[in-house]
Amino acid sequence: QRMQDSGKKMVVFYGSQTGTAEEFTTRLCKEARYYGISAMCADPVEYDIETLSKLREVEDHIAVFLMATYGEGEPTDNAIQLNEFMRNEDTDLTGLNYAVFGLGNSTYEYYNKMGKDTDEILEKRGGTRLSALGLGDDAPADHCLQQRHG
Repeated sequence: QRMQDSGKKMVVFYGSQTGTAEEFTTRLCKEARYYGISAMCADPVEYDIETLSKLREVEDHIAVFLMATYGEGEPTDNAIQLNEFMRNEDTDLTGLNYAVFGLGNSTYEYYNKMGKDTDEILEKRGGTRLSALGLGDDAPADHCLQQRHG
């Protein structure tokens, strides 16, 4: 409802444990203005997640998910409800335009698991992917080079 009332076309949800995904979300919402896109940032814990499917009622909408992974591949504390809602087989997200960017570190076993899972679940629930899954890597540069050439 807030999106419709304010004329916003993009909502950026974030799953953040340390604040990095939240910071990127704020930056993305600000950058969107340069491209004529009005956006809002949304902490899933403060958002009525049951209304996620209603975003399809907003013409030319996009929901962006910036998702960090916590611990053994789990969602961050603020993304637990979002994750549970999307995993529910009764959840229908048909018509939800979305993009996902995972924030991770390839030195960890569960590198970008939440980003990958979120992208897969949104597709299974009928969402329309507008962009390929993005995977951010916070690993030291020498580790990334070893991964690619090693």
